[in-house]
Amino acid sequence: MKIAIGPCLFEWGKRGIRQFYQRMAFESEADILYIGEVVCSKRMHLHADELAALAEALQPSGKQIIFSTLGLVMNQGEQDALHQVAAEARRLGLWLEVNDMGGMGVGEGQPMVAGPHINTYNAQTVSFLARVGVKRVVLPVELAHQAMRCIMTGEQRPEMEVFAYGRLPLTFSARCYTARAFHLPKSNCQYKCGDFPDGMPVRTQENSEFLTVNGTQTMSAHLYNLLLDVPQLQRMQVDSVRLSPQSKAMPDIVALWKGVIEGRMTGQEAMIRMRELNAGEPFCNGYFHGRPGLQWVESAA
Repeated sequence: MKIAIGPCLFEWGKRGIRQFYQRMAFESEADILYIGEVVCSKRMHLHADELAALAEALQPSGKQIIFSTLGLVMNQGEQDALHQVAAEARRLGLWLEVNDMGGMGVGEGQPMVAGPHINTYNAQTVSFLARVGVKRVVLPVELAHQAMRCIMTGEQRPEMEVFAYGRLPLTFSARCYTARAFHLPKSNCQYKCGDFPDGMPVRTQENSEFLTVNGTQTMSAHLYNLLLDVPQLQRMQVDSVRLSPQSKAMPDIVALWKGVIEGRMTGQEAMIRMRELNAGEPFCNGYFHGRPGLQWVESAA
């Protein structure tokens, strides 16, 4: 089972994004790197040619580089950017992660990944995606493992990837929640999302953790974490697990996942260290166990 580093979902700026993926490429034990903007076209600091240059700089690491694309394509400029990224992926012989179904037509004929925002909820959809060039499916984040098993039983089975660590990407909106929180229009957002490297927490009136706001994206308040579920994922023959970029200790987090996957440490041992790295921040894994998503289930190995 391989480790994939997903696309950065936060506003870290051009320099921050480049530095992060340089570290992931040459200082981590990850196998796959997804690069590209998924959340907001205003954050698309790396245009298609710059994305290609970054990919070429990372290729000596030996990791698989994949270009990710927007989860919500709303205008002609964003459609043009999708075409440009797809063209650069084709030129370099790289796979293209599509997160908006309209992108399937753009990428048809080249190797694609169906991202977690594509509604892949049954084996028939997996078979259709395989016919149009999808080589890997990232399953929707709210699925329980029983549903995942059913989806994986199709005759044409591409590689399967499961979102396994990070704040859950739940929804997109045409409206920017972060800008609205500061009484700013989306057209003049002043990149306020950049003030929150792991998203802006939202609490209820009772001061309970509720969600995380990330520009136009709504995310989970807690970090989703399937580290204790690695044995289950391996029995399901999942091909890769996705670790979503966070600002804290990602190379160390990757090393813990690698140690558990290879059997060099137990999940419980790794969890002790992971809680230290995250300063005791709460985790959740409810969706995987068919429970409310914000719940934490102490999984049995």
